[in-house]
Amino acid sequence: MRKFQLMSFFVLAISIFSIIVSAQDLNQKKEKVAVLKGKIMRSDTKEPVSNVKILLIDENKSEKQDNSVQTETDKTGGFLFNELKAGKYTISIRAYFDNEEDVPCRLLLGKIDEPNSQLLILTEKNQKIEQIFIKGFSVKAGKEINKEFDLVCKSLFGK
Repeated sequence: MRKFQLMSFFVLAISIFSIIVSAQDLNQKKEKVAVLKGKIMRSDTKEPVSNVKILLIDENKSEKQDNSVQTETDKTGGFLFNELKAGKYTISIRAYFDNEEDVPCRLLLGKIDEPNSQLLILTEKNQKIEQIFIKGFSVKAGKEINKEFDLVCKSLFGK
C-alpha cells in the first residue's frame, strides 16, 4: 500500500510538472511581436528605391539572444518586418547605385531626417553605396509601425 501511494504521488508530480512546462511553452509562443513596414524613397525625385538592404541590429544582443533581422525593398521601395521582437535597434540601410550621378547624397558624410542618423558614401566593385545608420530605433510589442525613410541627405553640421 505504501509503495502504491508513493508511486501515485510520483505520477501526480510528473503530471503537474508537465502541465506547468506546457503552459510556459504556450506563453512563450504567444509573445507579443511588432510589425515594421514602410518605404525607402528619394524626396528629390519622389521615386521609391528598390533592392535596398535593410538590417535591424539588436542593440541588446548577447551570446544567448540576437533579435537582428534583415530584408530588402521590393520594386515599389516597400519593406516588411513581421514578428519583430520588442527592443532597441540600430537600423542599417544600404542602397547600391551603378552611377555616381544616381546617388541621392553628394556628400561623403551626412545625415538624413531621422534622429541619431549617420550617412556615408562608399565605393565597392565599381558601385556607389549609400550607407545609413540610425541608432536607438525603438520597437514596442504589439505595435504596427509604418515608416518612410528618405535617402536624400543633409550636412552633419547643418540643421
